[in-house]
Amino acid sequence: MSNSSVLFNNPENLPVENVTITVSSAGVLQRINALDTYWVEKRDLILYERPPSGCELVLGALDSWKTKIEVYIGNLKWLLGLEHYRFWSTILYHPQCMDSLVSFIQEATPPYMPPHEPYEVQQLYEEVRRLVLVVFSRLVTNKENKSQWMTKDYMADIIYNKFIFTIPVLWDICVTYGVDNPRHVSRLLEAVFSLQPRYEADAVQALMFVQESFKYITMQVNKDYESEEPPNLPETFKGFSEIRRPSGSKGQDKITMSVLKDLVVHMLDTAVTLRIFVEVYPKGVDMMKKTNFVLSIVQLYEYGIPQLYETLLELEEEGTQAEEVEGYIELARAEFIDILREMLAVYKNAIFNGEGSVASNVEAYLSVMMEALSERLLIRDYQQCYPVQEDLEVLKQVYPDIDSVKTDFILQAIYSNIEDKDFKQEELHATDNLMNGHLETTDNSPTTSQENDIPDKIREESLISEVKDILPHLGDGFILKCLQHYGFSSERVINAVLEDTLADSLRELDRNLPIIPSDILDEKFLETGIARLNVFDGDEFDIMTRDDVDLSRIHIGKKKEKYRDLGAMLDDKTMVKKRIDIYSKYNLVCDEEAVYSDEYDDTYDSDGVTPTADVADDARRPFVTPRALQQRQRDESEDESEEVEEEKPREGAKSMDFCRNPEEMRARREANMAARRGKGYRPPPPRNTDVVGKQRGQGQEKEVLQNRDKKEKHKSSRGNHSRRQGAQWKRSQGMMPS
Repeated sequence: MSNSSVLFNNPENLPVENVTITVSSAGVLQRINALDTYWVEKRDLILYERPPSGCELVLGALDSWKTKIEVYIGNLKWLLGLEHYRFWSTILYHPQCMDSLVSFIQEATPPYMPPHEPYEVQQLYEEVRRLVLVVFSRLVTNKENKSQWMTKDYMADIIYNKFIFTIPVLWDICVTYGVDNPRHVSRLLEAVFSLQPRYEADAVQALMFVQESFKYITMQVNKDYESEEPPNLPETFKGFSEIRRPSGSKGQDKITMSVLKDLVVHMLDTAVTLRIFVEVYPKGVDMMKKTNFVLSIVQLYEYGIPQLYETLLELEEEGTQAEEVEGYIELARAEFIDILREMLAVYKNAIFNGEGSVASNVEAYLSVMMEALSERLLIRDYQQCYPVQEDLEVLKQVYPDIDSVKTDFILQAIYSNIEDKDFKQEELHATDNLMNGHLETTDNSPTTSQENDIPDKIREESLISEVKDILPHLGDGFILKCLQHYGFSSERVINAVLEDTLADSLRELDRNLPIIPSDILDEKFLETGIARLNVFDGDEFDIMTRDDVDLSRIHIGKKKEKYRDLGAMLDDKTMVKKRIDIYSKYNLVCDEEAVYSDEYDDTYDSDGVTPTADVADDARRPFVTPRALQQRQRDESEDESEEVEEEKPREGAKSMDFCRNPEEMRARREANMAARRGKGYRPPPPRNTDVVGKQRGQGQEKEVLQNRDKKEKHKSSRGNHSRRQGAQWKRSQGMMPS
């Protein structure tokens, strides 16, 4: 049944969400809400299709597309011709309505692409483009006349909860209409964000997703597809989770021209979108500042774009496609520079228009500029397009209390990147007053591992020293934590400390914190993934972390000793024989014939013979041996005489023996002992010295009783005995008082 003849009646001028309409159906009156599925007509709302071009341009393709676009245009005109309550009912409850609208802004031609051909196709496209913009403009208009309107709170809920507007939809509107209709798009975005503040949080999340996409592009062009090692990128890229392939699947092939073109077009499209978004909605700069979006642009410009050029050269595809991709890269570079310019322009316009505090806007401008200085390439290209010293000079005139330390630091960092020395000196003299006479230029930009192979430890020490040159009161450990948080950018650390904008995790740290060395066990756990608490972790026998363990040095079980006793070890002359060739080279060991000389005095060469002292020179009485030592001396002389007799047969011994052979001396000593004891001598059995005996009552043996008597008699010969007798003797001699 058609309900087109029903008239909307709202005499009380209530909002549409509170209006009910009386409908008569077959004599039955019904009261239906103004926003209801009842008012939705059954109409097929088709999706938009881009016009065919290139290989798709076949016979009849354009005619077919024109027919579809005419139907699409008819649907848009029909939708705009609906009354207020019918229009919103169709938007909310028709299953194809929003898909039909969004399909156009998704397939619309971006501003960096040429217009369609032929001309009639471009005319139809422009008509569709105009009607879609009118529809989205009507979606943010809450009041059309006195009787047809809805409250802003209700509109804010339905556009957010029904996904009528989303951040991707708003960004697509910026790309499609922001170039030639910036004011209209600006009012549309302002209306959406003012109606529903929750879109700001969604925009922050969308910017974070864009940051991840920039990281993905950078990692794809820096990745070595022949190895599984991660690319050499700054610390901020660590922990970035790539899409993992299923286990057992084929590894990723090398990047192709089609994949490279997709990456470049995506980068360009995102850059254009964000540049227009900041231009038409200046409040988006605050969202970008919350996510440190400038750092993502700087890193993509530093580590991604140069690698895109190198990858493009390595592919060596046909010239036309390569030139097209190269043109897209150039456009993306220009868009990134314009994004930074638009962000800085927001704060400059606020200063000149008197919006907000001048000091806070100047500090925000310097903060964005300091973030842009974290790498070299972007700020160098920005300086060539938009000289920074001119902006700083204007800011100094508007705000004389500008921080001269920051401005000097910014200019020195910029000029250190300029390769043209003449240009650098000219600019330095031109900005003499702004830099307060500090004309020295130093390269304060941090170096990366791609530019030179500097160890991480030395690089960290260098960055810490750079920060301590300006902030000497900070501890090395605290500076290192800040560097790790801010991507090892000394400029950002200095800026954050001076502006007191450190992250919450860094504010809680002690600013005098020293550098605490890392635990070896923690390093091994990070390398191997094995957590063990063992003092032998990481040594030369740790088979869990080493593959080159010397198994010959590992022995299982009790190891058999090489020598039986000390004598066997001394008899082993293996090491001595191995050293003979060494001593022979230096003539330290030689034969007797080689050193024989008739003039050599061998008086004292005999063993045990020493020169006698000249008695005539000693005027004192001759030395007399004590009687207690005479018997011992006689015994020793007898032993020496026997030894001399034994040594007489050694006529063939070498005269240059500087040490007797221990083996010969032991053999000679054993022979002497055997001769003394007589042939067949056997040592007596050990004497029984038992004094304990058996238990009491069982009787004792004779030897036990004798041992007890001997012990009692001779106990005074040992220490701590006969104390009383000794004391009495001392008293008798007058040594102790009685």
